[in-house]
Amino acid sequence: MDSARDKRTCDIIDAEQLWDLEVVDKDAYECPGCGIQVFPASYRKNINKKRPYFTPMDNKHIQPCGVDGEEKLVKKARKEQVGTPEGFPVPFPNRLRFDEERPVTTGGDVPRAGEGAGRTRTRANGERGHSYHGHTVKTIRPVCRVFMDFPNDRAQLPLQIPGCPGSTYTTVFRGLGFFGIERQQSPTRLFCAALRWRSAVETDTYIEWALDAGEWPKGEERPTRFYKVRVMWADWTDRQRNTLREEIEIAKDAVKGKAGQPEKAWLFFVGTQDSEDTALFTVHRYPFICCRVGEMIWPRR
Repeated sequence: MDSARDKRTCDIIDAEQLWDLEVVDKDAYECPGCGIQVFPASYRKNINKKRPYFTPMDNKHIQPCGVDGEEKLVKKARKEQVGTPEGFPVPFPNRLRFDEERPVTTGGDVPRAGEGAGRTRTRANGERGHSYHGHTVKTIRPVCRVFMDFPNDRAQLPLQIPGCPGSTYTTVFRGLGFFGIERQQSPTRLFCAALRWRSAVETDTYIEWALDAGEWPKGEERPTRFYKVRVMWADWTDRQRNTLREEIEIAKDAVKGKAGQPEKAWLFFVGTQDSEDTALFTVHRYPFICCRVGEMIWPRR
């Protein structure tokens, strides 16, 4: 399982958020679909070589559970739309928030007009067989996972990212490729591109990676210019810096030796294009960058 509900806060969290915790409470999580206890696994950086995940108690869910069988659903979703007007078959993030914003509601939904900030709408443990309508998250990691896993639902799934234009997964994300170094219509967006495996440039102020995207003139044997992402991490904690490095290394190991395969390491970031250097994007906030491995599908519009 890629996500679980925190029993204390009722937040639905992505497994990779376990990297950010000083201490992981193994008894603090439950399945968002059926309410059974789930346990965090593979969350120890520098020890585990796989990404974190949650595993259900006794490896069984209470049926019917929308979260159970998500792996099969993802395979189906890569070929066709799986959402309906009634909702989505599994929990999904529809809004990014920060700690300074109001607390998330118990069911993960944004309050409707007329609901107070402290009022909650709950999905009781064990209440199953319902569709989901979105929940808030604190990092872009779960947002990017849904973007990759459910390509044919991007146009229908709602999404709000602070500072970014757009109201759906399709309109919020902006893919970068070899279309030329161009001035973006909106300088700040949620961008994504494959990583170019050149060594990072690292200082106390920032770390910078080159992207496998940019300018490839017709007739040339190789690209002539690449986009680059500069993460301004002077105010980050050592833990945050190490987590980002480790995330990139895990992705690098996952695609090592797979040249010519569709799986790539994709860097996602809420970045701002530099006003003078159009090839440069800058990222400031820790929740605004992540890396995921897989095949990226771009449905025809």
